[in-house]
Amino acid sequence: MEKRLIVFLVLSLAIIFAYPFVMERVVGPTPKAPEVKQLPIESKQENAPSPQTPVPMEVPLVEEKNEKEKVIESDLYRVVLSNIGGTIKEWQIKKYTKKSATGEHAPIELIPRNGKTLPLTIVTPEEPNGSKQLYSLDNQSVQLSREKPEAVVTLTSVDPDGRKITKELTFHYDHYLVETQIKTEGYSQGYEISLGTNFGIEDWGQEFGGSVGAISLVNGELFKEKEAKITGTIMHEGAVSWAALQDKYFISALIPKEAAQSGPISVKKEGEKQIRVDLKVPPDQAAQKGFSLYAGPKEYDRLTQVGANFEESIDFGWFIMGSWLPVRLVAKPLYFIIRFLHRFSHNYGVAIILVTVLVKVLFFPITRKSLSSMKGMAAIQPKIAAARKKYAGDREKMNRELMNLYKEHKINPLGGCLPMVVQIPVFIALFNILYTTIDLRQAPFILWIHDLSDKDPYYVLPVIMGISMFFQQLTQPTTMDPTQAKVMLFLPVIYTFFFLNFPSGLVLYWLVNNLLSIGQQYLINREGLVIPKAGTT
Repeated sequence: MEKRLIVFLVLSLAIIFAYPFVMERVVGPTPKAPEVKQLPIESKQENAPSPQTPVPMEVPLVEEKNEKEKVIESDLYRVVLSNIGGTIKEWQIKKYTKKSATGEHAPIELIPRNGKTLPLTIVTPEEPNGSKQLYSLDNQSVQLSREKPEAVVTLTSVDPDGRKITKELTFHYDHYLVETQIKTEGYSQGYEISLGTNFGIEDWGQEFGGSVGAISLVNGELFKEKEAKITGTIMHEGAVSWAALQDKYFISALIPKEAAQSGPISVKKEGEKQIRVDLKVPPDQAAQKGFSLYAGPKEYDRLTQVGANFEESIDFGWFIMGSWLPVRLVAKPLYFIIRFLHRFSHNYGVAIILVTVLVKVLFFPITRKSLSSMKGMAAIQPKIAAARKKYAGDREKMNRELMNLYKEHKINPLGGCLPMVVQIPVFIALFNILYTTIDLRQAPFILWIHDLSDKDPYYVLPVIMGISMFFQQLTQPTTMDPTQAKVMLFLPVIYTFFFLNFPSGLVLYWLVNNLLSIGQQYLINREGLVIPKAGTT
């Protein structure tokens, strides 16, 4: 998660939980909320491999001498194969574009030009320079379409000693999955097949999203490695469901046909901000091994169709309050609701507005009950102040007297925090959905908002959001004293600066939430549920 997002979340949660601490000045101490921690995913790291651990083998840079290339193209992608190493040299995604420095939109390139190791490089103890092996490959281009839905490309390498490697790749016109068969003859010690360097990492500028780096599913456990935390070689042994490299929106993965008979996976650096992932194929499987190679966007439906729980690579959220409240259990339903609303509105901005209204309506009864509790607290404040003054030197008696007051007037002192607490997982879930899912990438809203995943280029939404937050605070009832209330009026200015560079989809959600809160407060006030000012009855 980007540092400024962490600061924003910490500030937001601090504000949410500020109420109990303010109330402590009035009614005495209250139980502290449990500390929120993200559970780290531990991975096994080894600087020096043990005798039982496969030794990762270095692969030199690919040379361009005697190179032949073959292009496979569909409406979704453009792939360039090379006969040197029998590797994938280029992988271009056509549906998604990126704005260049000149302002032009160019297709996404998933294979970096400075990568040290290309995808599908095979390294063996007999042939440690696998990236320099020459493979047979014709240079006739292939155009896939409905009339020609698939193409099979075979690359074969035979060394002077008669050892043989065959790579059979089946491309499809309507999806990003490539069926891959690797056959070897004469390689008794097995081999390592490489996913390559940074294959699937389109933009290191998204590193703060918390998703850039290596990711794998082994023995049903999800492992993530960021470049900054990789030291030496990280090994994951067991049943490998898939091994991948990813950023926030794109991913490339090797998916063994038989998870229980694959691995281990090795993850290591190959330079600054360069990560390489290899998968070991043991000797008893070296004769023939099947993989699926996926290289494309993190579209939920496509990842689900791949199987092997591949959709778990989408970062829907983390655990909060220990491990008993997983945010992703809230995020997934909200994500499906937003997509459902988009089918009718054909506009993700409108879908965000509608889902914000839905959440606000669902929490209205809780909010109303909370305001009732706050009203009761405000009404007995003179008695609370008298008890605090009377028992100022005896904390225990003061707390006992306050509890008797709450019981007598049937008031829950923490009732005012209830709607805030229950909305924390909803807020974080929406935060993750709007910030990390590819559905919002380059999704237009209205007028100048052409990309809900990017910041407002003219900062109009953040400024309007700040104004709406200011008016919300003016209408929001409070039991704070006047000085504290005035200090809190500076928060809209702080939040406006936070939101200046946030995705416009997030700003839109917060703006609509503020406007609904103002309208909600107006309705409640019309019902006569108005909280007296602090210190009055």
